[in-house]
Amino acid sequence: MDKLKPKAVIFDLGSTLIEYEKVPWSELSIICMKEVSKYLRKQNYTIPDDDEFIRLFEEVKSDYRKLAADKHIEWSIPQASEALLKRLEIEVENGLAEKMFEAYYKPVDKVLEVYDDTAETLANVKAKGYTVGLISNTIFPESAHLKELKRFKLDSYFDFKMFSSTFGVRKPHPDIFYKAANMAGCAPSECVYIGDRYIEDVTGPNGIGMHAILKKLENREYPSDMPETISTINRLSEISEFIDLEENE
Repeated sequence: MDKLKPKAVIFDLGSTLIEYEKVPWSELSIICMKEVSKYLRKQNYTIPDDDEFIRLFEEVKSDYRKLAADKHIEWSIPQASEALLKRLEIEVENGLAEKMFEAYYKPVDKVLEVYDDTAETLANVKAKGYTVGLISNTIFPESAHLKELKRFKLDSYFDFKMFSSTFGVRKPHPDIFYKAANMAGCAPSECVYIGDRYIEDVTGPNGIGMHAILKKLENREYPSDMPETISTINRLSEISEFIDLEENE
């Protein structure tokens, strides 16, 4: 099989470059919401007990999730925090929603780990001369992820970074992939995208003619009708099986 020689290699972030799911999101989000309630009480805001607070927070997030699922319109935790404050009849002032996010994100930040082959793989792609990009679906502000990339010393590898919470729509919406190709300065067919979800990271880029490689995770369920012909890897460094990363002579 001839290896791909793209002009740009674009990566997903969570579960592709950085591990975000050491603790299941279903458990971690509850811990995060409790941190928010703790913060608000310390600021002397009157709020319901934790069970009711979490129920209301989840109710607000559910409304945004539905919009994201139906139309791929992205939302964010600060946005949901503002909606929650209004429901609790607490005035949104002095950056309160942003401070709530800071409390929300602390438990997430504590469990993050970079995969052991991430930096080396990015360095090899960069050394080959490819344009290196990032597209991430996220309900967290871009600023949080930029701090993570600096923390793990990955930020310098990227020529451009895109976050759905800033862009406004999320994968698999074609606009986010078209925009990435435009930022890379090449056609979609000259790009390769690597991510860990089939719909978002394979059907999304494939839909505009962009090549895709799926990083399959052991604990991730994939569609039973997923084509066997798609390119798959188990570790990020295995992209060298599909992309030419040999040193130029």
